[in-house]
Amino acid sequence: MYALKQNLYQEEVQKKKVFFILSSLTSGGSERVFWNLAQGFNKTLFDITIVILDSSVNCFSMDLEGVRFIDLGTKKASKSFFALYTVLKKEEPYAVFSTTDHINILVSLVGRFLKVPCLIARASNVPHEQRLYEGFKSKFYELFTRASYKGYKLIVCQSEEMKQSLVNTYGVNPNLITVIANPVLRTANLRIPERPSKKHKLLVVARFALEKGLDRLVKIMTMLPDNYHLSFVGTGVLKDKIKQLVTEMNLDSRVQFLGEIRNIHEVMVQHDLMVLSSHTEGFPNVVLEALTVGLPVVTFKVSGIPGLIVDGFNGYVIQQGDLTDFKDKVIQACTQNTWNAMDIRQNVYQKCSLEKISVQYESLIN
Repeated sequence: MYALKQNLYQEEVQKKKVFFILSSLTSGGSERVFWNLAQGFNKTLFDITIVILDSSVNCFSMDLEGVRFIDLGTKKASKSFFALYTVLKKEEPYAVFSTTDHINILVSLVGRFLKVPCLIARASNVPHEQRLYEGFKSKFYELFTRASYKGYKLIVCQSEEMKQSLVNTYGVNPNLITVIANPVLRTANLRIPERPSKKHKLLVVARFALEKGLDRLVKIMTMLPDNYHLSFVGTGVLKDKIKQLVTEMNLDSRVQFLGEIRNIHEVMVQHDLMVLSSHTEGFPNVVLEALTVGLPVVTFKVSGIPGLIVDGFNGYVIQQGDLTDFKDKVIQACTQNTWNAMDIRQNVYQKCSLEKISVQYESLIN
């Protein structure tokens, strides 16, 4: 009996501590990725902790089986160095994952004063495209991001486009970069196509930010027949401007703003088509989520999309800037194509299921 207890104790202490560092648990794509991964890691091999700078606004549950949460209460990365240093020094994790530029900079800086065997950064955007929409902010981060990546053992990108951009923009050694897609959770929600309807319901889920191209989506709506309706899900600094544009284009009766939604799958299955109007993306999680419920997607070509969307099978990919083709493909998707929701779901599970992606992340540590 004593020997059995001793063996169980040894197995427990041999678990590798893995920390995921986030600024918060708001509704961003990077937050969702780490929240998903924390659930997917093998709990018999890894002791999982999510560290957040600010838990005052949460869009994701902090009650996850086998996952511990630490709230630094610092709110901003610029004020978090000593708090994060103290936690990592005390806990001595084997692996630390960070994501988004400002958190990657923070963790890299803290890591220079600690011995963390596996310090791994997850890139979250295509830098040469992102700099076009962030101006001075992007140039500021570019200086520090270039330096921060030198402190990491490995860097995870979600697409080959993102990998090449990191190499060209920051001079990152390509041998240190691994391409791993974002994970998606399985859901019970599945879109059941309704009988042919005169009303076609489009859905866009995005931050109201310049790079999301929501203004051109409004312009596309003016090109579509009156029986096409659009729902916006999300929030952001440009929301009022987009609302004003909708009014100026006399689209108030055809466009609605739903704000932030916690269970997005329930909203997705009530629509006929997901649309993505972004100028740039790191890896569009909303497309993953749409495909899991069998919702087809019409999207401009951005990073990650070529590996997800197959024309005619689960959506259409449009060359950047071609609003007329985008309009035509929306009509084609809603009136001429019969989509198989179950096949669409199974295809994205095969590529990006949480089980598959978690194993790939675990292999970075092992």
